[in-house]
Amino acid sequence: MNQPEEQRTRQAVEAAPHQPDNAPPPSAPPPRGPRLGVLLVALVLALAGLVIGVVFSDRLHSAAARVAGLFAAKKVEQQATMYTCAMHPWVLLPEPGFCPICHMPLVPVDASTFTGDIIIDPVAVQNMGVRTEAVITGPLTASIRTVGTVEYAEPLVRDINTKMSGWVEKLHVDSVGAQVKAGEALFDVYSPELYSAQEEFLLAAARAKQNPDVNSRALRDSARTRLSYLDISQKQIDAMEQEGKPTKALAILSPYDGVVVEKNVLEGQKIDAGTRVYRLADLSRVWVMGTIYEYQLPYVHEGQKAVMSLPYIPGQTFEGKVIYVYPFLSENTRQAKVRLEFDNPTGLLKPGMFANITLVSTLASDRVLAPRSAIIDTGKRQMAYVSLGQGHFEPRDVQMGVDTQGGMVEIRHGLKPGERVVTSGQFLIDSEASIRESRAKMVRGDEAAHQQTVASMVHSDHAAELPVAAQQFLDQVLEQYLVIGDSLAADSIDGIAEHSRLLAGAVDQMIGVPVAGGNDFWIHRDDVATVRGKALQLIDAKDIKQARLHYADLSVALSQFVTAVGVPKDFDAAVEQLHCPMFLEGQGGGVWMQKTGSVRNPYFGAVMLGCFDQRFALPVAP
Repeated sequence: MNQPEEQRTRQAVEAAPHQPDNAPPPSAPPPRGPRLGVLLVALVLALAGLVIGVVFSDRLHSAAARVAGLFAAKKVEQQATMYTCAMHPWVLLPEPGFCPICHMPLVPVDASTFTGDIIIDPVAVQNMGVRTEAVITGPLTASIRTVGTVEYAEPLVRDINTKMSGWVEKLHVDSVGAQVKAGEALFDVYSPELYSAQEEFLLAAARAKQNPDVNSRALRDSARTRLSYLDISQKQIDAMEQEGKPTKALAILSPYDGVVVEKNVLEGQKIDAGTRVYRLADLSRVWVMGTIYEYQLPYVHEGQKAVMSLPYIPGQTFEGKVIYVYPFLSENTRQAKVRLEFDNPTGLLKPGMFANITLVSTLASDRVLAPRSAIIDTGKRQMAYVSLGQGHFEPRDVQMGVDTQGGMVEIRHGLKPGERVVTSGQFLIDSEASIRESRAKMVRGDEAAHQQTVASMVHSDHAAELPVAAQQFLDQVLEQYLVIGDSLAADSIDGIAEHSRLLAGAVDQMIGVPVAGGNDFWIHRDDVATVRGKALQLIDAKDIKQARLHYADLSVALSQFVTAVGVPKDFDAAVEQLHCPMFLEGQGGGVWMQKTGSVRNPYFGAVMLGCFDQRFALPVAP
């Protein structure tokens, strides 16, 4: 008996009339009738119950379980009636009232958020822009994109040195960059040593004609050889022999084809033996020096095919091969150099050019492949949402392998060929699933080891969805942003100040639109504030270098916001986010957004208009 009942009993006893000690005993109770019949009936019922229990025990147990299940379901249904705060959705209370944080009235939570699989109404699927693609099998091809610089092929770079002292009488090739053919005269030189060698040869040749004995011929041949060692050609020696007299200045001929890349002689200059007069480079074949990261080394080998494109020659590609992978890495960048070789018969490839390089390597002929955009990689977990049809989706843990061409990735575990995975809108599904899982855990009170992801979504809106009016202003923000990016890609800042002013104005109008259920939505969007601030800084940019730095900061903040809320549905084109590893290289590179199409790098313009290493489409607002 609990304490309140004891108090009521004590009060009843105290209120009863007091009986004196000498009161007569109470009268006997009236008779209750015979008890034997009652005992017999009880015995019969007990025996019947025993028989029924033995015969129908399984059925009774099943029925009892069903009844218990109904009561349990009713209890869960009652427990699912929870209340939350629109401003603080992590607040869940079992009774209506006010939020303990902001003191706003609590609103009921839909009981369906605590139950079932991931089920999306077909209308919601269409509004969210959910797209699926099939898991396939195909060759596993590793594609590595990098950048490089065209350089001279070292085996085709040659020096021309003099082998005697003398004076340059006449200079035939007088400028760097001149094209030289083998056998072409470079300069005329007067050398006492060379003049003496001519006289010696002519005397020996005359003696050999007068007395053609063995010794005379040997002396003539020796003098001829000495002239050839001084870089006098056989044709010149024959002409000298026919003329019969020495020449003051002889022409030194080029032994190679090539372009003059270095000239160290002037007309009238005195030169000594061993002087490097010219350096020639044959550009019929060039090298391209590229860099790859440490983790990419297993996919690069000598003899591998390489494809190169130049931003200055759009629409044309060059095929070459890897001829050497350097055996060491840079300690600062953790990158290794790769030497590529390309034929250059037309001379289009010039040393110093920047180039985009793609290295392709086939690792396996048949592997399970899925779209890379379908995989959600959190760092600790990789997962994809498999479409089961009729609006049903199943979260599936996967194990990824190597990225391959066409935006596909190898799947080592978790998916089978023929299954369809969500490639667009999966972040909305995952976000809703996470919210509902958290709510379900708070209501159920499950232990962490027994918690499982459960979610259901029917006609639900994403938490980051913007009103139509705000999307219209975001449309204007993107439009002005893309115009600024096109100007920078064209190496121009003309008109950027006006477009930046319009961008900042559109941001001001956008943040003036209230967001349903979230009065503090814009207050917590630091990225939107950054967009506005950088747009104002762009107005005062003095040169294109400063404009590009402000544009880089603006791009980071705006892409973060667009990723969160999605590209406006009425925007006239799909928007992609790209990454340039060369801009701000020591700070992780730069990102920018542009419409789908040819790459237009705003950070390098015409120098490297097509430079990028990452590219993916941004989600569309639901």
